[in-house]
Amino acid sequence: MGLVWQTVTEVYPPSPTLTEKDVPDLTGKVYFVTGGTAGIGKELVRILFWKNATVYVGARDAELFKSASEEIMDKPAVDCKPPSVGRIEMILLDLADLTTIKPAVEDLLTKTDHLDSVWYNAGVMEPPIGSKTVQDYELQWGVNVVGHFVLNRYLTPTIIASAKAAPPNSVRVMWVASDANNFSPSPDGINWDDPNFEKTEGSQFLKYCQSKAADILLGNEMAKKIAGTGVLSLALNPGHLKSNLFRSMPSWRQTLGGLFSFEPRLGALTEIFVGFSPKIDESHNGGYFVPWGRFGIPRGSVQEGLEQKSTGTRLWGLLESETSMY
Repeated sequence: MGLVWQTVTEVYPPSPTLTEKDVPDLTGKVYFVTGGTAGIGKELVRILFWKNATVYVGARDAELFKSASEEIMDKPAVDCKPPSVGRIEMILLDLADLTTIKPAVEDLLTKTDHLDSVWYNAGVMEPPIGSKTVQDYELQWGVNVVGHFVLNRYLTPTIIASAKAAPPNSVRVMWVASDANNFSPSPDGINWDDPNFEKTEGSQFLKYCQSKAADILLGNEMAKKIAGTGVLSLALNPGHLKSNLFRSMPSWRQTLGGLFSFEPRLGALTEIFVGFSPKIDESHNGGYFVPWGRFGIPRGSVQEGLEQKSTGTRLWGLLESETSMY
């Protein structure tokens, strides 16, 4: 797929290549999803639950979780018929506060000793200027990148152990990125000297784009670090979707964005494709996927940075040194 054509079809994708009816029965399977109380995350949880999986949802708002989970259990996913023997449980987690991550994982591991796959789905897009995490990271960088990085470091041992008893290539880690990587900082996606844009001019959109390029880098670097374990680390653009990601934008931006947005279910199908497609194997480890379930590549200079400048290794090392105390 040429990059220009891919860019066009990421905005207006062809029909899904894998849907709910293609997902096997997931009885006994255990999954972890961040951002599973709204938007595509909620639709992903819906599919997993109605395929009989146990789904742990990392969330910081118990009332929102309760409302979302009740709605999911009341409304079956497409091509799924009641009853479900699945479960949905909340793990208290705030990606904007790194001190909550270790307790969240400790709580999770009291409930399960294995994970069949993980989706790092939660995200923040263009919050009010000046928004910060508890640890003073720019909010989009802190939630979309740093929080998931720390969470992943805690979950990796369990994920690797789970793969030893699972079918080959079935245990996967999904890093939810975006075609916004196309507009990330030059030359390779990251404003290396100032990723929090404390001294550098940059719009909220540019900061969001950087965070999504970073997710691609982390997905690629993790694949190198866990090569041979049976785990696949994969990044994806779920598509342009109607979601509460746009809630902080001016109304005119929300209206304009709606012209190019699709129902959240379709984005969840992208995540389902990356999580379950039998076409994905070790040869695709570290790869990037596009809506609604296709192989793709990130922006040329982002990909070149990975291949020629080891930007994934650089970002991993930067985040590792900054977050070791958590």
